Amino acid sequence: MKKRILFVCTGNSSRSQMAEAIINRDYSDKYEAFSVGSKPKDINIRTLNTLKLAGYSTSELTSKPLNYFDAEKFDYLISLCSSARGECSNISGVSETISWDIIPPKKVASDERFDKTLEELQERIRLFTLIHSDSDEEQFNVETFLKCISDRTRLIITLLLHVERELSVSEISAALQTHQTKASRCLAHLKSHGVLKDRRQGLRIFYSVSPTLPQWAKVMLEQAVIAKHTQLQATLKVLNSTERPVIEH
Repeated sequence: MKKRILFVCTGNSSRSQMAEAIINRDYSDKYEAFSVGSKPKDINIRTLNTLKLAGYSTSELTSKPLNYFDAEKFDYLISLCSSARGECSNISGVSETISWDIIPPKKVASDERFDKTLEELQERIRLFTLIHSDSDEEQFNVETFLKCISDRTRLIITLLLHVERELSVSEISAALQTHQTKASRCLAHLKSHGVLKDRRQGLRIFYSVSPTLPQWAKVMLEQAVIAKHTQLQATLKVLNSTERPVIEH
């Protein structure tokens, strides 16, 4: 079920409208956003122009008062200015209240658009979704990742795939100069914990690092490649001296 967010600012004419549009386009798989104002007024034309030029739909945006959603429930209420923050306590049905102090767009606008405010909201919302997302922690946590690469063979396999992008079981076993049974066992372990993914091409199975690997894990692999540079260079030299299969995509 999607989590519901209510954005609140004074006029519901700029900041909260932008935030609503960002959530409902860029994060619609997990969230649904709405907005209201403590003293609502018409949506600023520069708000609409900024959103349209950035590819956001504005057809559903309307200015609404604080009590517009009185009978509804929200997972988060996010106030976007200090003047509206005090009045948010009057809104019921909210599980968690968060306060952001976004500078009024008119004060930072350099032309007829509110690009700087849009960019600030995009970044704030990106960080909000990362902090409040429990998917990475549930499906792929630090402890699991560290345990997976604590074994030397599994670590070298993961780093090889990080560098080479995709390798077959036979290529991996040849590069590591180990039996295919051991390589397959390590690959199965890494795949079962979400570190790797595989695909079949004829009779061969190719492995690669999972594209859903969290960014922090990718950074750790980059650093590990540097730390294991000598070993990896030797392994890659062995790999490139073998007959390698043609990869079809």
